[in-house]
Amino acid sequence: MKKIEFVLTSKHNNKRFVADARWVSDHTKKPTVILVHGFKGFKDWGAFNVIADQFANLGYCCVKLNFSSDGTTIDHPFEVTDLDAFGNNNFSKELDDLGVLIDWLHSNECPIGTIDLSKLYLLGHSRGGGVVLLKTAEDSRIKKVATLASIPQVNTFSEETVEQWKKEGVIHVVNGRTGEELPLYFQAVEDYYAHEDRLSMMKVLPTVKQPILHIHGDADETVPVQAMHFLHQLNPNSECKIIEGASHTFGTKHPWTDNTLSKDMQTAIDYVLDHFSK
Repeated sequence: MKKIEFVLTSKHNNKRFVADARWVSDHTKKPTVILVHGFKGFKDWGAFNVIADQFANLGYCCVKLNFSSDGTTIDHPFEVTDLDAFGNNNFSKELDDLGVLIDWLHSNECPIGTIDLSKLYLLGHSRGGGVVLLKTAEDSRIKKVATLASIPQVNTFSEETVEQWKKEGVIHVVNGRTGEELPLYFQAVEDYYAHEDRLSMMKVLPTVKQPILHIHGDADETVPVQAMHFLHQLNPNSECKIIEGASHTFGTKHPWTDNTLSKDMQTAIDYVLDHFSK
């Protein structure tokens, strides 16, 4: 298996971010899957490398990325350490970073000569699920999309929270693994309303023509399974799979030291593979 890591530059403040790709070199054209992490995550979170290896061994090129403002850095790509960047992150930046990666895959700079870009697919977990759905709506180069425990919308905060957020300029969320309080600056709300036509799931998702697969666990403790039903209502042509008893991370965690996936995550990835192979 071949693996490469590369650095790209965001359109926002020229911040650099790291990505990687892996594939089996056998001179056949490879469908390409871009795997997108969720909130407080990063490209090597949990079992993501095991998932990427599985895609590669089954004939895909799998690409993963850290976002330029997700709190990781070039020097520390495996943890959220840049709190200022994290606090100033928003969905517009993540969509644009994903666009930079897709443009790079289509450019002469990309050294992966065996990828089949007529079969470019996106797979996102949690917040990353929302990102890949929104990106699919605006980029016809993406041919299929799948989500794992996707958020149902971007603007999930109550009016009371937004009022307090605006007053103080910042709210904090706890990193469950480290116990650290992470800032979220009010600019995220301002960005949403400045780009609502791009970021509103209710406006955007009904326009998606590409095949969509949603996968959710009915024991999801973070994003209830009702979120999947809401997304399906917005685009009734989408396919849905519920995994009984599955958690938000489908039985995986960080760090993940096994070479195989949890039962629930393997079930989810099998659904994704079937979706992408149709």
